[in-house]
Amino acid sequence: MANPSVKSALRAMELLAFFAEWRRPASVKEVSQTLGYPQSSTSVLLRTLADAGYFDHDARTGMYIPGMRLLLATEWIGEQMLSERSLLRLMQQVHAQTGHTVMIGAQQGLHVCYLHVLQATRTEHFTAKIGSLRPLFRSATGKMLLTLKPEREIGLLLRRANAMDAAIVPPLALEDVLAAREVTRRQGYAMSNGTSVPGATALAILLPVPRGVKPMTLSIGGPIKDIVDDQPRLLALLQEAVSPLRAVG
Repeated sequence: MANPSVKSALRAMELLAFFAEWRRPASVKEVSQTLGYPQSSTSVLLRTLADAGYFDHDARTGMYIPGMRLLLATEWIGEQMLSERSLLRLMQQVHAQTGHTVMIGAQQGLHVCYLHVLQATRTEHFTAKIGSLRPLFRSATGKMLLTLKPEREIGLLLRRANAMDAAIVPPLALEDVLAAREVTRRQGYAMSNGTSVPGATALAILLPVPRGVKPMTLSIGGPIKDIVDDQPRLLALLQEAVSPLRAVG
């Protein structure tokens, strides 16, 4: 059974991810229904965070929203990582130019996790949620992140991934993964082409980040045909978006 304190800490982080996507005040009921938490514990969590000054609470409407103390406590992260442009502004640029789903991703164990997502505005589109997990070896983000890893680490991760997925998909051979890694390194981008989500593909490149910051990717997701047919333009837009970060680095 999970430690109650650990469970509460995880819920607090999930609450922040919820508001990152929700982007407006929310009631206890809206939070509990969306995240699947008991309403009573959701109420206690929000009230505790509001009492500590991390959330603002409108007593008249009962709505909650992250507050200024939280902003000030975390603002340095963005300033340290990106002195010239924020990640969100970078994502918004690509989103406005393409209309596709735009994602920031990073490794989480044998998966990659979408740290932030801007949903597509197109009629035919691919949907991802903040916090969604994709397989490390079968996603565009994962394939891109593998280009930063040594062969030994890839081999250890692959053995674990093959064991975990044995009942779902055929195992991947290390030599094939390493060969694909070299191709991805040379071309500077990766695509999933339905290997992560059937019918959808993502086009990912590495985000230039300062030394010591966890590697991340910027990617565009959509129906396979839309992304493949427009790949040269989409890749150019991704590279243009991250170019100021390379200049800063």
